[in-house]
Amino acid sequence: MDAKSRSYPSALSAPPTVGSARPPVHLAAVSATPMASANVAVAEAVPSLAAQADLRLGSRDGTGVAELLAGPLLAGRQRLCPRRRWLQTGTCHDGAPVLVPGSQGSVLIAGDTGMGKSYLAGLLAERWIDAGHAVLVVDPEGDHAGLAQRPAVHLVDAAARLPGPADLPAIARPGRASLVLDLSGLPGEAKTRYLRRLPAAVAAERAGHGVPHWLITDEAHLTMPDGDAPSGPGLAGPGTCIVTWRADTLPAAFRDTVDLTLTITTAPPAADASMAVPRAAISVNGQQPRPFTVAARISPHVRHQHKYMAEPLPPERRFYFRTPGEAGTAATLEEFSRHLRHCDPAILACHLSREDFSRWVTGTLAGHNLGKQPAAIERDLSQHHAAALERARHQIMHAIDSRYPGTAGDQDNT
Repeated sequence: MDAKSRSYPSALSAPPTVGSARPPVHLAAVSATPMASANVAVAEAVPSLAAQADLRLGSRDGTGVAELLAGPLLAGRQRLCPRRRWLQTGTCHDGAPVLVPGSQGSVLIAGDTGMGKSYLAGLLAERWIDAGHAVLVVDPEGDHAGLAQRPAVHLVDAAARLPGPADLPAIARPGRASLVLDLSGLPGEAKTRYLRRLPAAVAAERAGHGVPHWLITDEAHLTMPDGDAPSGPGLAGPGTCIVTWRADTLPAAFRDTVDLTLTITTAPPAADASMAVPRAAISVNGQQPRPFTVAARISPHVRHQHKYMAEPLPPERRFYFRTPGEAGTAATLEEFSRHLRHCDPAILACHLSREDFSRWVTGTLAGHNLGKQPAAIERDLSQHHAAALERARHQIMHAIDSRYPGTAGDQDNT
């Protein structure tokens, strides 16, 4: 099938309904999930059945059924996306819904770091999981642990126990559950090695068991080898969602044939990051991008949670408290919180007056929205401090003038 001529694809992985003038005939097939079913009508189907069909066969009666059974659709060489299975992930300026395929599409999420790519990837994961699909979220930086709050979603934390790539998919096999693979606790080289071994294991699991229906790979540039022939997990394959700020490292063949490209254009504007949503643009099969507002998520999104909580930052990105004598250094958020809780009020006041906290959060953690909260606190404290100074000035002047009338006026005239 010509990649440029296809619309949003979807899988035919449940029993299709074949309609004709007779009552519907159900073809025997393995059902993955009711949400991935499709209705198929033979050529002479009555209008009422044809109107409900997702696919109209070219031949009549049993000939059409035989062609379907022996054809490329059930063999996995052709993809079909029933429009009723599309899932809304945002809204355009004119109120039109932004839809993504329910299954077997290919999606690229791109944009600068810290803009909201992982937020959008998590939203897609929520939509697919709630639709009944089994999703594997490969999470190198610990952004998606909140998805484990969804029903039938398991969290695999590499810092606690990491199964081998071949053993990982089997965890989700019972009940066709979804997995979040948190690799943020692995050192960089070990993480990259694991990521490059994972695609073969996922491909084998899909061939043998039909799952996962979706593979979401965040920070996908980490899977790219150093040579001149980049490759990655399921690139351009059905049921693949690639997330990266380095889309230039992806093969040109993938960028040219991907079904949907979602590009984050504006970071969340709200001061409360938990309530904020980014803005993006959607391009279908390489067409002109259309801007939209990303829908709100249900599960919490915490950017690089394990990385910033426990993994030490390099010296140039750490926070240095101005303590008497040797400086107090915070290499992790845990250390930062401990120093902040126990530091002397004079040290706290010094950093607040210099707006050090908001600059560190925004610059080092790339938390533009989180940084707005300490910035507002710093500004509020500065304004209150200035107002308190003026109150103190006038109160002292009033006390002196009460005892020695005219003193304040004499000082104003000097």
